[in-house]
Amino acid sequence: MTDFSTLSLSAPVLRAIEEQGFTSTTEIQAATIPALMTGQDVIGISQTGGGKTAAFVLPMIERLMAYEDKPKSGMPRALILAPTRELALQISETVKALSRHTELKNCTIFGGAPYRTQIHILRRGVDILVATPGRLLDHMKQGNIYLDETEYFVLDEADRMLDMGFVDDVRLVAAKMMSDHQSVMFSATMNGGIRTLANTLLENPAQIEVAREATIADNLSHKVLFVPYDKKHDLLLHMIETKKVTKSLIFVRTKREADELAGFMEASGFSADSIHGDKQQRQRERIIRGFKGDRTDFLVATDVAARGIDVKDIGHVFNIDVPVEPESYVHRIGRTARGGKSGEAYTFCSKSEFGLLRAVERVIKMEIETEEDNPFPLKIDRHKVKPRNDRPAHRRGGPRPFAKDGKPGFKGTKRPSGKPFAGKRADGPRPEGKRFDDRRSEGRREGGRSDGNRFEGKRSEGARPEGKRFEERRPEGKRFEGKRTEGKRPEGKRPEGQRAEGKRFEGKKPAGKWTEGKRADGGKPEERRAGPGKPAGKPAGKKFGPKKATGKPGFKAGFKATGTRKAKTGGNQPLKRRSA
Repeated sequence: MTDFSTLSLSAPVLRAIEEQGFTSTTEIQAATIPALMTGQDVIGISQTGGGKTAAFVLPMIERLMAYEDKPKSGMPRALILAPTRELALQISETVKALSRHTELKNCTIFGGAPYRTQIHILRRGVDILVATPGRLLDHMKQGNIYLDETEYFVLDEADRMLDMGFVDDVRLVAAKMMSDHQSVMFSATMNGGIRTLANTLLENPAQIEVAREATIADNLSHKVLFVPYDKKHDLLLHMIETKKVTKSLIFVRTKREADELAGFMEASGFSADSIHGDKQQRQRERIIRGFKGDRTDFLVATDVAARGIDVKDIGHVFNIDVPVEPESYVHRIGRTARGGKSGEAYTFCSKSEFGLLRAVERVIKMEIETEEDNPFPLKIDRHKVKPRNDRPAHRRGGPRPFAKDGKPGFKGTKRPSGKPFAGKRADGPRPEGKRFDDRRSEGRREGGRSDGNRFEGKRSEGARPEGKRFEERRPEGKRFEGKRTEGKRPEGKRPEGQRAEGKRFEGKKPAGKWTEGKRADGGKPEERRAGPGKPAGKPAGKKFGPKKATGKPGFKAGFKATGTRKAKTGGNQPLKRRSA
């Protein structure tokens, strides 16, 4: 351990540290603060509860105290990004506590809080801005925040940022900053995604790792209890009584379970409350204050609060459900045994959660010890049972494994690899004489084809009943020649010069139909129609009314053709219609 006085910190900062009750640095603080004081980019890997917040806040305060002028409106000099509002509030409290003896101003912005208050504080100018990515981008789009003078950038809980899908927002925020700025990244775990993000945001960073990936603190005891799913609430009450639990954080998987368990505990005589994402921000702040102020002894929370609640005197953590994300297990149980104190964590596991438990054990690289004090034991050996989640993917509703030939759903013996069926099918897949046999079975259609070829020549007798269509009307497969059969049309040709009696156009047309006689001089008749009940026809040559005014088709009289050019220029012109 290192004393804070040996880290070249100023008197106001050392005074604030002493008031917080800190005498010596943690391992991550002793390794990180000297590197940050020199202005170097740093990526820190440390287990939760190791004092990471103070590790990057103390060098930040020392750097900002060197400025003599006040910050400009809407232009913070330092920016700290946090994935959740609870973590942002926690960081903000640490900043306020460590900068209380300085003139630095800070502001915290996150979703759920009113815009007007945040805008008012930003316009007065702030030195340190703590924000969540979503609300920060909203203010930047509205012109309330500019990062042109930001010289100190901190990305806290970077692994959680990636899990929540904020990686693109983080890159967009970093691109808006001045090129010459110091960047710091802290994470509880280290994987490929974190390394890729670090290479994008940091320049020649110093990597400081003081703990293995997903390690558990030495002063934290954690165990698992195997219990039927419907006995978990009863087991929780038993553990509270036997372990003499006074202040505990209880984690569940869903928001509904959080509310139901909090109500169950209150009905059992305990002071309990629930916190999750559906609660309004004011409610969440009030609930956390009540939990810190001992007005609430048991707080039931979802994973949204796993990294945002920093209460020093939490003695026990209970996981009613095994977390779906294995990495969340470390952050859940890390809410206890903080600040050098000891703590205990218990996880309730039902038979359906064996697979999730094994995933957690693979991440922490150790087998979790089993708690023997269990009045509702699950009578099954954890080392012999095959967990449900370890079954093959296709047995859980997923895709079938690929065969040797690369085609899913087949073992490679039913069909040749990638080839269609050739030759006859084997006896058995389809009854003999059905589809896809060598030839169509004889007798499939009575009187039909027997060799699978088209009909040639005459149709076979019996194909259609005698006397039906095409019987006797036509000679064998040939066209009609000569006269048609009797009964269809009169024998012989049509009468010369006129149609049959009573038919259309017999001699002259009757009165009322068409004008009598031939047309005069090959022209049009004097009247079009002159029948009874019909008006006299139009005069000859007056078809469709008077001639068009323009002499061109498509325009009625009374309209003018206009265009962008004069008509006499020739060529096709764009025309418009307008009333005269």
